[in-house]
Amino acid sequence: MLKFGTVGPTFPPIDRIPQTAKRLEERGYDSIWFPDHLMGWYPQTIWTKDIVGDFALFSPHIFFETTLSMALAASSTSKLLIGSAVTEPIRHHPAMLAQSYATLEHITNGRCILGIGAGEKENVEPYGLNYERIVSRLEEALKIIRLCWHHERDELLNFEGEFWTLKDAVFELPPLKGRPPIWIGGAGPRMARLVGTYADGWLPFMVDPDTYKNRLDIIKEAARKAGRDYDKITKGLYASLIIDKDHDECLRIMQAPIIRLRGISAPSPVFEKYGHEHPFGKDFYGLTHFVPSRVSKKEALEAIEKVPPEVVQEVYLWGTPEEVIEKLDEYAKLGMEHFVVWNETYFGDPTKVKSSYSCLAEVMRYFKET
Repeated sequence: MLKFGTVGPTFPPIDRIPQTAKRLEERGYDSIWFPDHLMGWYPQTIWTKDIVGDFALFSPHIFFETTLSMALAASSTSKLLIGSAVTEPIRHHPAMLAQSYATLEHITNGRCILGIGAGEKENVEPYGLNYERIVSRLEEALKIIRLCWHHERDELLNFEGEFWTLKDAVFELPPLKGRPPIWIGGAGPRMARLVGTYADGWLPFMVDPDTYKNRLDIIKEAARKAGRDYDKITKGLYASLIIDKDHDECLRIMQAPIIRLRGISAPSPVFEKYGHEHPFGKDFYGLTHFVPSRVSKKEALEAIEKVPPEVVQEVYLWGTPEEVIEKLDEYAKLGMEHFVVWNETYFGDPTKVKSSYSCLAEVMRYFKET
């Protein structure tokens, strides 16, 4: 049976977190996920009433701290899995990540997931940190976290790496039941190899089925080389959703500027496939390279105009409930087991809040009952 997760609240009031988590558990969701951001995706310069309507009353850059949010979500639930989607080892030392999530294992009674990736420039470089060699840094961090979590009691920890060094270090916080599973975000070939070598789960952001299958093949081969059981690695997918009872309504919603902006997150090859160049230049990968605080309103609007509809349709999972079911079923047949959804329908049309969640519930019912 396909499991479903969704994104938790990131902004005040703080009591929305336990309330939302409890409601999700009651409605049959399997997981709740919290981003680890200092900066949001959308430039403040276009977060204005003429473009986003009443959403302009709030900043797009409001984020509670991730691990505290996860702890709050645990306080009102008993079965819901609680994960980070995703943190990174640039702002956070690997030993501190090991401690934080080992603590969360106790707080959540074994229900937390360490979702981790290579990071995004928007959360790193503007804050005085180097956004360089990020995948190599992630791999080294995974080695340190595993070293902290899996060693003999009273054993001194020593590690000589390129980015971090442990010298006669200790880590003695015991597990409650077992260490938290590690899920890796990211969809590149090298990230897929890290999943197979080190991780317990994979949570890429929206990739097409052909790419999904290719990366699963890479994960399987990496797991084989590492002597690990591929079948025990949870295969996930994280996607932004546009959903409506009417197919043409989905197409209309995806014409909204704030929705079209999401197309910038696509890598250059997606634009090239449709005969276009990425608005920010060749080899630009918006999901990791975009820094919204540095984009003027003029630049943002010009970029939006250069995003073709086909690219927007690739970065979203979209359609009627029946169409979304068909698309998810295709991923499930490839091996996907856990789908994490961020419903963005009402960003494009605020009147669609209730109807879009009703459509999403229809999709969930289908998979829960099948």
